[in-house]
Amino acid sequence: MAAEIWDVVVVGAGLSGLSAAHLLRKRNVGLKILILEGKDRVGGRTVSKEIPAAGGTDRWDFGGQWTGSTQTHILELIKELGLETYPQYNVGKKVYHAGGPGARIHTYTSRIPALSPLVLMDFLQMLWRIERLCATVCIEDPSTTPGAVELDSMTFQSYIEKHVWTAALKEQLGISCRTLFGLEASQMSFLFLLVYVAAAGGLLPLLESSPGSAQELKVKGGTQQLSERLAERVEWQNIQLSSGVMTIWQDAEWARVSTKTNTYSCRAVIVTCPPHLAGLG
Repeated sequence: MAAEIWDVVVVGAGLSGLSAAHLLRKRNVGLKILILEGKDRVGGRTVSKEIPAAGGTDRWDFGGQWTGSTQTHILELIKELGLETYPQYNVGKKVYHAGGPGARIHTYTSRIPALSPLVLMDFLQMLWRIERLCATVCIEDPSTTPGAVELDSMTFQSYIEKHVWTAALKEQLGISCRTLFGLEASQMSFLFLLVYVAAAGGLLPLLESSPGSAQELKVKGGTQQLSERLAERVEWQNIQLSSGVMTIWQDAEWARVSTKTNTYSCRAVIVTCPPHLAGLG
């Protein structure tokens, strides 16, 4: 019996992978598309869970959970899937906890967590430095940015160690990096950070929930619904969960994608997991 040949194998059932499969199916409903996902669920870095709440339970996001009015592609998808957004509430007292279980819990009412004068000064000088560098970045072709080779050869962590003085700000930047990018500052090119910040219009729009910022809006019922509804569109039988990809190779005839238990032949492969995870086997 001849092995089944797929038109496309998509690696990853997060928003990128499921969106890619959905767009391909919209262009050609006859395509045979297989989606391989290492986790036991769809959604990638978005995960929503039921937790106890007043009057019963409510669904809360524990992963990626915000969008903004400038992020038009995801807003179009939200509308297409019949979901709704609402503004992130940011008035009144806010709670901030970092540094482990024994660390002190802080509250604040300003745009950013309350900082000591020294840490605030440290933050402002770092913000000034990064914004100046972002002004020199070519978003369309980062390789043409002045000093691109040097900037790309250093990590964001090495930049922090050189230019940030206070331990509190170093800790906060580490938290922000994990939250925004899903990786450590030591795993990310400083040039990549600058391009990302420049494309967003600055560092503060990435961190704030004010109009036009990256954390302006939330999705009613949780962001994992996006992936769950996309999975329905591409059909669940075309998604294999708990099927982490180990190897991908190509010969003169087909591309071949292997998990721990199976090898799949296909005409094309789309890898949608984050770059720092794509090389892990």
